Amino acid sequence: MDVNGIFNPQNRFWSFMEKIMNLCALSLLWLLFSIPILTAGAATVAMFQYTLKLSRDEEGYVWKTFIRGFLKNFIQATILWLILAAALLFLSFDLYCCQFITFSAGARWGARILILSLILLTLMTGLYLFPLTAFFHTTVRRTLVHSFIMAAGNLYVTVTIMVIYAAGVAMTYFIPPLFMVWFTFASYGASHLFGFVFRRYIQNDGQNLELGADIIKNNQSSRN
Repeated sequence: MDVNGIFNPQNRFWSFMEKIMNLCALSLLWLLFSIPILTAGAATVAMFQYTLKLSRDEEGYVWKTFIRGFLKNFIQATILWLILAAALLFLSFDLYCCQFITFSAGARWGARILILSLILLTLMTGLYLFPLTAFFHTTVRRTLVHSFIMAAGNLYVTVTIMVIYAAGVAMTYFIPPLFMVWFTFASYGASHLFGFVFRRYIQNDGQNLELGADIIKNNQSSRN
C-alpha cells in the first residue's frame, strides 16, 4: 500500500473531498447573500459563477469567485429576479382566480391548463436566466430571449435539469435544514448540462453569432 499516495492532496479522493467542502461553503454563501430575498438573484448568479467553472475543472477560491460574480452581475441579476418573481406571482394569482370564473367547468379547466402551461414555460426559462447571466455577457432583454430559446430548443436537457432539481427538492423534504446544500449540489450537477448547451451556442456560427461573441468576450475577461 502506498501510504504517501493516500495522503497526497492531489489524489482523486482528496480532490473529491475538496469539491464537496467547496460546494458546502458555497451553499452557505448563497444562503447568507439570499437572506434579503431581493438579492437572491445576484446570489444565484454568483453561485453559478463558481459551479460553471467547477464543472469545467477550472477551480478557484470560492469566496473570491462568489463575491466577484455577485458584485459584477448584481443589477442585471436583480432585474431578472424581479421579472421572474413578478411573472410567477402574476400567473399564480391568475390560477387562483380561475376558481371564481363564472363560465362552465370545461372553460375553467381550459384556463387552468393554459395558465399551468405558461407557468411551466416560465420555470423552464427561469432555469437558464441565472447560469446564462454568469456565463454570458449580454443584456437583460437578450438574456430573457435566449433563455427561452435555449430552454425550448434543448428540451431533453431542460427536462433533465428539472429532474436534477426535483431530486434536490426531494432531499430537502427529508432533510429540510440542508436545503441550501441540496440546491447548490443540484446546481453543480446542472452546471455540466448548462455548460454543454452554452458551448453549443458558442460554436454555432449561424444565428447565434452575436450571442457567441458576447460569451467569448465574457469568458476571456473572467479568466484574466
